[in-house]
Amino acid sequence: MKFVIEIGDTEKHHVEYNFNQLLGSLVIKVNEKPIKRSLRLINEPVLEVHAFEVGDQERSSVRIEKERKQLLGCRNRLYINNRLVKVFDGI
Repeated sequence: MKFVIEIGDTEKHHVEYNFNQLLGSLVIKVNEKPIKRSLRLINEPVLEVHAFEVGDQERSSVRIEKERKQLLGCRNRLYINNRLVKVFDGI
């Protein structure tokens, strides 16, 4: 599961989310700089929440909720300033 989204009106930021369920790796980048990395080989949680803020003058709070499906795949919900912006379903 990989997606890229642009956040901000006057101050633009690129948030990139990359999760590989088979390898268990997760990388979240803001403006090409990794802010979160994790590696999990077994026992993936059902719900995992990643929250961070981007911007200097125009602050935006970003929350990504990753919900594991029963067998394979996950559903990612993207919230910006506590508002649901997009839902991503995939493997």
